[in-house]
Amino acid sequence: MGAIVGTILLLACGGTWGGWNGGDFVPTMDAFFWWMVGLITTGALVAVSGAIVQIVAWIGALINTYAVADKTWFVVLLIGGLLGVAVAIAPFVVMVVYLLSGPDGDRPATVPPASTTFAPAS
Repeated sequence: MGAIVGTILLLACGGTWGGWNGGDFVPTMDAFFWWMVGLITTGALVAVSGAIVQIVAWIGALINTYAVADKTWFVVLLIGGLLGVAVAIAPFVVMVVYLLSGPDGDRPATVPPASTTFAPAS
């Protein structure tokens, strides 16, 4: 988001537009220009870091759900992550749904305790 805001501000206020058809941008090399370059660079680094963390979390979730006997969540995570090639928001949505309601492969399945009845013994 910072890269987008920095780019818009840089193009709007960081220089002059001119040329034959008004498409030539000549930046003014003042402090504002360099602050916007810094904002664009920082925003891009944060976005790349977030993408790397998302991929690592997705791989961890795949490994975690592969250990579970029911492979439904594994298939959902795999397909949802691969859909990220075409639909950028799909892996994020799938991971949020998995975090809210997905299984945990590290914990063994718990068996509910046997019900106890207070009937008189005969």
